Amino acid sequence: MTITSHVSVTRLTVAVFALCAFAFQTPLHAQGSRPQVSPDLQAKIAAAYEKAQSIARRAERVRDIDQLRNLQAAYGYYVDKALWDDVVDLFTENGTMELGLNGVYVGKKSIRRYLYSLTGGKPGLRPGELNNHIQLSPVITLAPDGQSAKARWRALIQGGMYGKGSGGDWGSGIYENEYVKENGVWKIQSLHFYVKFYAPYEGGWTKAPKETALRYGKSNVRPDRPPSVKYEPYPAHFTPPFHYENPVTSSYVFGASAPAPKGSSAGSPPRTVAELEACVRRLEHEVDRLQSALDVENLNSIYGYYVDKSMQDAISALFAEESTLEILGRGVFLGRDRIYEYMRRLGAPQQGSLFNHMQLQPYITISQDGTTAKMRTRLFVMFGRTGQAAQWGEGIYENTFVRENGVWKYKNLQGFQTFYTNYDQGWARQSAKIFAPFPGYPPDAPQSVAYDPYPALFTPPFHYRNPVSGR
Repeated sequence: MTITSHVSVTRLTVAVFALCAFAFQTPLHAQGSRPQVSPDLQAKIAAAYEKAQSIARRAERVRDIDQLRNLQAAYGYYVDKALWDDVVDLFTENGTMELGLNGVYVGKKSIRRYLYSLTGGKPGLRPGELNNHIQLSPVITLAPDGQSAKARWRALIQGGMYGKGSGGDWGSGIYENEYVKENGVWKIQSLHFYVKFYAPYEGGWTKAPKETALRYGKSNVRPDRPPSVKYEPYPAHFTPPFHYENPVTSSYVFGASAPAPKGSSAGSPPRTVAELEACVRRLEHEVDRLQSALDVENLNSIYGYYVDKSMQDAISALFAEESTLEILGRGVFLGRDRIYEYMRRLGAPQQGSLFNHMQLQPYITISQDGTTAKMRTRLFVMFGRTGQAAQWGEGIYENTFVRENGVWKYKNLQGFQTFYTNYDQGWARQSAKIFAPFPGYPPDAPQSVAYDPYPALFTPPFHYRNPVSGR
């Protein structure tokens, strides 16, 4: 989906530049507020304006896809912490939810009652509970009129209750969701999660009986309708139905631009090149903001790849001169030089070491003026050395970016620790305490947010309000 959006934004940018060239190459006598415009020039202005309107419609489709990605990312982050009221806010009034084989819940009231039942009758995780729902691999299909959409997502689940069971639970499955735009705001109309497996950490999915998957989403609240699709989870073979056709072997065009809606009017075309230029400049700014969302996501992914290989020089070059870094409980480091020194403390790459830092599930907000951005993203860590204990890790980043001389850089990087656990034990049996400052290397400022990681309950602060309710 990111690649498709990148191609779309690139094409939009080229088209906008072509319009700018037309405006700038037009004779200056046509730039006045009330010039004598020849019929030939007026026809060219009208044609250019229609082209601008076509680009604007394509830009809106890219923006819609970005908003849908944010909407589903928000859903995942709210489910993590059992923030059920925020989850329900994401649905339409008559929206539906179907998790696993537990039936269909219809309407906000029914969905809320069902979700509350999953955590003892009230929102919020119970003491020692983990409920991570990582949202991955979107395939988003926007309707021609831009008022509805469908999407397929993959979920990777880390669940469990600390001190109970066999180290936690792994889960996986597929969403096939439907969305509608109401008064310019995207909402979930139908959320259907097909559970693939939900298995104890110890032994994993290949040794767990299929009945363990039936535990997922189990509730004593009666659904409004029975399951819409009958199937058996893993190890049975079942493919959740695809909402889309194969984009290569069929005539289906993935992300195709929509024509102007029937009966719509592009409005009165500009009378002068100056008015056309103003229209193009507004469009150029919007396309630039769409490109910025891709740029900061790329920057964040690049950071993860550099951290994988302990590339301290490359990492520090991603930061603005006046920037900050705060990871886990090690305090705040001020400025690019201090950030470089911090990275050096992590050590150089070693033979047999693994330090994967995957950056997942971005929720991206670009400022109106396009000069700053914020992103919430999920960290998934695989760590270890040959012959020694391996570890899993999971956390949340809330990062701020700034554009300097046209280049996006980190302004503030803040990482929150959810858990670090030994591979042999699992998160529900062992979870490390928050990391302390490096011995003999104090930070420039203390930890800005005091918290304890799992099994304590803590929700890293969101940089955004609920995308539907605004709460």
